[in-house]
Amino acid sequence: MKLRLLIAEDEDTIREGIVNMIDWRSHQIEVVGEAGNGTEALALMEDHPPDLLLTDIRMPQMNGLELIEAAQRKGYGFRSIILSGYNEFSYAKQAISLGVVDYVLKPCRPEEILKTVLKAKNAIEAQRSQENVLFEKERSWHKNAPLVKSQVLSQWIHHPPVPLERREELIEELSMAIATEGPQIGLVSFDIEPLSARSKGQDFVLLRYAALNIIRETLGPIYKGRIETFHDGNHLLWIGSGLVAGDQRKVYRAPANLKDAIGKLQDNLEKYLKLSISIAVGSCRTHLSEAHLSYMEANQAMELRFLNGKGGVYFYTEGTAGQSGPCAEVVSILEDEGLNALEDEMLSAVTAGSYEVALDLLERWLDRFRSNPLCLKQEVNIRATALVVRLKRLTQEKQVAGFEWKQHLVNWMEQAPQVETLEELSAILNMVMQSVVEAFSNHRPLHRTVVTALEIIRQKYNTNLTLEYVAKEAYVSNTYLSSLFRQELGVNFLDYLHQYRVEEAKKLLRQNLKMYAVAKLVGYGEERHFSATFKKWTGLTPSQYQKGLEK
Repeated sequence: MKLRLLIAEDEDTIREGIVNMIDWRSHQIEVVGEAGNGTEALALMEDHPPDLLLTDIRMPQMNGLELIEAAQRKGYGFRSIILSGYNEFSYAKQAISLGVVDYVLKPCRPEEILKTVLKAKNAIEAQRSQENVLFEKERSWHKNAPLVKSQVLSQWIHHPPVPLERREELIEELSMAIATEGPQIGLVSFDIEPLSARSKGQDFVLLRYAALNIIRETLGPIYKGRIETFHDGNHLLWIGSGLVAGDQRKVYRAPANLKDAIGKLQDNLEKYLKLSISIAVGSCRTHLSEAHLSYMEANQAMELRFLNGKGGVYFYTEGTAGQSGPCAEVVSILEDEGLNALEDEMLSAVTAGSYEVALDLLERWLDRFRSNPLCLKQEVNIRATALVVRLKRLTQEKQVAGFEWKQHLVNWMEQAPQVETLEELSAILNMVMQSVVEAFSNHRPLHRTVVTALEIIRQKYNTNLTLEYVAKEAYVSNTYLSSLFRQELGVNFLDYLHQYRVEEAKKLLRQNLKMYAVAKLVGYGEERHFSATFKKWTGLTPSQYQKGLEK
């Protein structure tokens, strides 16, 4: 660390000796100025503020102590060393009050001056090192404070206070804007996942930061500034304080100004960030220790989005709560005999190939959920998944060849529990039903030889599989097997094999694997051959298909 030294000494010989007889540079010290009195030294400081000042006490115009005092008033920060004679100890008290760190008695040797200056230099370096450590700690704290605050608030909304937990102290320590009275939780959910969220990159972090700022700025006036915003998983949240006080046994009604502000919030997020959101709000509770109850209410209110669609604003008790809580009076649809009867009729229609009847029954099945505003999303998903499982089992029992991999029945089963609205679920179930009915309409028992061939393809599609090999394994001739494929499946052996490989390739492309790796994993020796085949059966190159998954 290089330090700057300013020397103030009225005797030229002493001053020149100090400057020239000591190799300051070898000790990482730069002499930035020499002055014959305090006035000159003070002027030099304007262009060359020193880290160290070596000054005589008695000098014309302005003595050393006056120089130090004047420099300190101007805001200069440095360590001072006094050059002093024996009869000048009367200045000691004033020197101490000015923070003089050391002194050197005149006359003195250069070695003594160097030793004293280096001692001061070491003290400066130690102090700066300590200051850097403190600065880094403080900077790290300020950098991580939002994360710590978010983690603390997430803990509070998920769990009641533990014994000896002092939330008031944490509010003060983390400089939170909220109070302990009247906490209210708001939950913000993206209706459509932002593009940058799918990349999980820095862009999404910035987007989330901007959205939280907009929430705080838009709703801050409603809570008179007593609001904190944070994220928990994929949701954005706010906790506001003191909006409503009173008897919590009464039914909570959101104030009109809060409803208006939340409507403005939706507009702002759409206008500035192009985000479509749904919002759910819990009631104001009595104390911060009940924040988890308001959060639970907000989650229950958000359940209304499943039946009513996205883009809504839902308040607890407004269509969500009975006297004993939001779900106390809900009738379970898992034991609905009307749904059971409709499902049985649907499967009978599927088996008979009655397309219109099956879809009409499915619509009536969905209408039972639409007409029950208190049914639970989880139970609807369970019921829908169970229906898809029954359809899948039916296709297996009737040996509907090729259906499962061609129509992605397994993928649809995975999607059903994850949908956010009943309309999305309706679209998925309609696709499943339509595909199943079409498969049954074209179905007839397959020849045993074809069944054997299909099983060989499933097991060895990723090898250099040929018609000759499969025919040999099925104990028939190549010509017979090829003819049988056309007769039973309406497609020749090679086309069937390519289609099967393409469907398997789609699964691998969804995992962001490289093209050459996917080609080899599905049985193609050359990437070019794989790409041409993929485009033939999908209309897209593998790269185009993979990019489409990112949109």
